[in-house]
Parts: sequence; C-alpha cells; structure tokens
Amino acid sequence: MNLYATISLTLALSSAPAMAQDWTTLVDDRFGYTLPVPSSYTLTFRPEAGNARIFHNDRGDLLAVWAGRLDDLSFADMVETRRREDEAQGWTISYERITADWASYSGTKNDEIRYVRAIRYCGDRTAFFLIDYAIEDKARYDSIVTRMVRRLRPVGTC
Repeated sequence: MNLYATISLTLALSSAPAMAQDWTTLVDDRFGYTLPVPSSYTLTFRPEAGNARIFHNDRGDLLAVWAGRLDDLSFADMVETRRREDEAQGWTISYERITADWASYSGTKNDEIRYVRAIRYCGDRTAFFLIDYAIEDKARYDSIVTRMVRRLRPVGTC
C-alpha cells in the first residue's frame, strides 16, 4: 500500500467514530431554536422554567443548552459576562470570536476543554450551548462540536 493510501485509510478510520455518531435533534419551540445532540448524551436536568437543559454522557462529559432574551445587555456583553464567569471559575480562555449574531469561545481547565457557542436571533433572543470534555478526547470531539456549531439555529418565526 502506498503512503497516500495508508494516510487516507488511517484518517478515515480515526474519524469513523465521530462520523458514525448517532444524533437526536433538540427542538425548543418555546424559545425557537434547534440543536443536534449526540445520542450518547442523556438529559439529566431541566429546570422548571424550561429554558435550559443539562445532559451528560457515560464518561461524565457535560452538555448544557439554554436560551433567553437580551433584556438590557447587548449580545456581546452577554457573551462577555458568560466568559468572565468561566474565567472566574478557573477556565483559561484561548479562543474567542464575537460577531453581531454569533459568538464562540473555548478554553481549558485542568484536563478539560470547554467550548461555548451562542447565537442571537429574532432581535433579542439568544441560545447557547456549552460542552466540556477531556483534552485527550479533542480529536474525537472536533467533528462533534463542529456539527453542533453549524446546526445551532433558530426555528419557526419570530
């Protein structure tokens, strides 16, 4: 087998678990957004207000999803507030990008990675997801996080 074929086969096999990942679709009609959720995550908490959901998988990895309204804050201020809360909890933020309609940041704490994504839609509505996972699982989670980022979006009408 030539080198190109060996590399191609290795890449295909190493990405197979993420590509084979089963998904469910979270559709929140009340807050008007949708997000794909890996089926390996189980809903572990939903507050009475209904604007958030907490999921865990068998490894203990966390996925939090929530929605709200901007009220008196700008979208950028809301994201910055969330980021500062994470930094106060010991997360070292290494990436941040904020636009008018979406924002992402990520960082590390001990042996974990945290990735946060937010969207603004319908004027003053926001939806966020936060996912924590082991640094050693980064390669496996890259495609999972990418899919979630691309598919967190509004549904329905404003």
